[in-house]
Amino acid sequence: MKFIKEETREIPVYTSPDVVVIGAGPAGIGAAISAARNGAKVLLVERYGFLGGNLTIAMVNPMFTFHDIKGKQVIRGIAGELVERLVDLKSSQGHVTDLTFDNASMTPFDPEGMKYLLFQMVKEAGVELLLHTWAVGATTEKGKITSVIIENKSGRQAIVPRYVIDCSADADIATWAGAPFVKGREKDGAMQPVTLFFRIGGINMTNLRIWMKNNRDLLKDSPTDDEIDSSKAIAFLGLKQLVKMGMEKGEFPKDAAPRILFYELPQEGQIAVNATRLQGIDGTNAADLTRAEYETRKQAWEIHKFLQKYVGGFDESYILDTGAQVGVRETRRIRGDYQLTEQDVLSNRAFEDGIACGTFAIDIHPPEGEQQIFTGSGKAVYEIPYRSLLPQKLDNLLVAGRCISATHTAFGSARVMATCMAIGQGAGLAMANLVQQGGGDVRSVDVAALRKQLIEQGQYLLGMPDEQPADSSLALNKVDSSGATASHHNPFKDKAHG
Repeated sequence: MKFIKEETREIPVYTSPDVVVIGAGPAGIGAAISAARNGAKVLLVERYGFLGGNLTIAMVNPMFTFHDIKGKQVIRGIAGELVERLVDLKSSQGHVTDLTFDNASMTPFDPEGMKYLLFQMVKEAGVELLLHTWAVGATTEKGKITSVIIENKSGRQAIVPRYVIDCSADADIATWAGAPFVKGREKDGAMQPVTLFFRIGGINMTNLRIWMKNNRDLLKDSPTDDEIDSSKAIAFLGLKQLVKMGMEKGEFPKDAAPRILFYELPQEGQIAVNATRLQGIDGTNAADLTRAEYETRKQAWEIHKFLQKYVGGFDESYILDTGAQVGVRETRRIRGDYQLTEQDVLSNRAFEDGIACGTFAIDIHPPEGEQQIFTGSGKAVYEIPYRSLLPQKLDNLLVAGRCISATHTAFGSARVMATCMAIGQGAGLAMANLVQQGGGDVRSVDVAALRKQLIEQGQYLLGMPDEQPADSSLALNKVDSSGATASHHNPFKDKAHG
């Protein structure tokens, strides 16, 4: 590799906030709003011109999963407030039942309504925004980050914060500051494939429901007429054999997922499609991402043509839009003071320093091969410990979102958007508490007090008094159903949950 020498130069300081949050995805939104609401001066830095991360940039839809199998809501707080306000905007059907992956609930939403509402919520909280800006480096001294280096149309600048929350998804700040990390699967570094979500409009939903009834055996668990008719938002999963035939005939992209998965959106005749897939992509490598953007968009058009030909209701449909970027499931995770494990996820594990709950399945899209691992959501409710947010070797940095300290398997559950927003809320409140007490390193946080505050601010944690009843309409009836038509399996089926 060739190098050039860059001249030494002085970098102007843009601002010196109490807390800088890098990345405005679900975790960053939760962290920034939480820290600001609790008295910290917060700057939220985002590389795009709008907020939301995978919610809006990659258009990942729906949000998973807020409820356990009895219909009890275990992710609340800022994430729960967001859903309530989306419903008021008519930009979400709210929490509804899911006919696909044994999920206790799913929460579809309109990405445009999401963009609008996220701006409103961060502004109401008093968060300062800096958009169209990349974080490109960090400087450290004696175990503390002294500055975060940014670049944008104004040039190269520095932010000099008291505290940093890395919500970059890729642990960028932690990595540049020298914190140890792992990338991908522990044994070989392999990472889950990327997926480009896209939206299709102009679907005749009546004809789609009729087709589903006439072809129910092609769909997961052969949904009944009543399940199809009563669904507030169609969730469609299956067609494994039909897709296989399409691949053999050249009508379906061979690198895509070996099944069809899509979800009905709030607007009439619109769905979000989760069917593109590309393996062997490193989300921290620009050349890989460039290839992924082209290949997955090509797949999207081929998949749409396939749906038009073989599935009812798509005759007059059209691709409405594709994500602004491909969705990346997995890259770096920090080596934290505690590593969340598969056993923690499966056993309803509570922690003395738990700051958020998760209840999504262990969901691992295969780094190679076809079969997706999926355990079913809501069976176990576990906590994410504060220590999993603490990068080793650094005293004024927390991470939140999918780059927390977890094994590859546990990460398959904790990586989803509702959980990430809850983790972000805990991180933001922890930083605000440090600011309010006049300083201290991130390991000096009084986690017992933090847990109590989170409950007072609407969050749910294990072992805390709770009077909110379960929603019986969201109770999951199919707990261990078959994935034969959907190309997924559950290798943890016989392990006890709690």
